[in-house]
Amino acid sequence: MYPFSMQTKDNSRKKRAVFLDRDGVLTAEKSYVYSKQELEIFSYAKECIEIIHQKNYYAIVITNQSGIARGYFQETDMQDMNAYLQEETGVDKIYYCPHYEQGIVGKYAVKCKCRKPNTGMIQRACKEYSIDLSHSYVVGDRASDIQLGKNLGIKTVLLESGYGTKRLEEMIISDYQFEDLRAFVSML
Repeated sequence: MYPFSMQTKDNSRKKRAVFLDRDGVLTAEKSYVYSKQELEIFSYAKECIEIIHQKNYYAIVITNQSGIARGYFQETDMQDMNAYLQEETGVDKIYYCPHYEQGIVGKYAVKCKCRKPNTGMIQRACKEYSIDLSHSYVVGDRASDIQLGKNLGIKTVLLESGYGTKRLEEMIISDYQFEDLRAFVSML
């Protein structure tokens, strides 16, 4: 059972989702990207999102963006990047966490429930969309992405196209491991 009450006995009306980290999954990992001009979308990202949709999954981005709390860029910059990413790839929705406890921007320098591996972003997605978590995936390139999936009891996918196993912050085992998003969607 899931740690929150988004699941019901009747999953027949629910749709599966692929929850995607942004950096290292859909875009090149560049540390703190502060504008859409800096956002380097992988050439295959749009095609992968189309395949996810063809397989009858939502494609939902969930991304930690502590650069806002650290004062590296504004939340409006993040919103511009999100609009650009959504337009260029066709993802259904983008959720981001602007928080970081040690940040310098007061309203974002807080402990929250949305910063991965916390489940807040996916809980929010489940409130806005009818999602069958039992047949969904979390796809990322960091330990926090994999731990998020484990916290929800859903399948996890670690990609090597970003940080991957070479720069994993802690030892954690994903359900699947692939070179990049193309390899993952080919097995969906």
